[in-house]
Amino acid sequence: MSAWRPHLACLALLGLMGVLAALGHRTTEELRLAAAAGPADERIQALHALLNRAEAAPGPGHDALVAELLASPEPLLREYALSIDLCRLSARDGQGVPIAQEAAVLGMPRPPCDGPWWLEYVAYRRKVGGKQVGGRRRLDLIELDWYRRALRGEALPEDEVFRYLVERVRDAHAGPIPRGQ
Repeated sequence: MSAWRPHLACLALLGLMGVLAALGHRTTEELRLAAAAGPADERIQALHALLNRAEAAPGPGHDALVAELLASPEPLLREYALSIDLCRLSARDGQGVPIAQEAAVLGMPRPPCDGPWWLEYVAYRRKVGGKQVGGRRRLDLIELDWYRRALRGEALPEDEVFRYLVERVRDAHAGPIPRGQ
């Protein structure tokens, strides 16, 4: 019987975890209510849970949600609109690029290249988008420096940022996409 004690302890722990998960589980309707209004962090938690459930599938409702979040004055909600949760469910063009997010970040003749825009650019283009939207390499030291400065609220050298991005676009079209990315 002593050989079964560890197994029984593991089964009891598994049962306890199941009970706690069942007690803390929120229904889809509860999550929808939490996602519709309230503080930004609570809305994001509810949206994350909703968008990562098995029934979440790409559709026009997600594009409307992206538009609503991008129009929000709350920076956390705008950043969440550029997250992988919404990028993978949004409408895409023929190359797999999320249309609404691409338009929000780069859909202007000359991006502002200021601190808030740089944070959105890095979140979308480098963290989320992957090779479909140009995130082929890790952040360079200059990009990381600009990111840290933007986080601190410091001004970025907008002309230098723009020139750097134009050079990156030229470099991106030279040579094959590296393996593993």
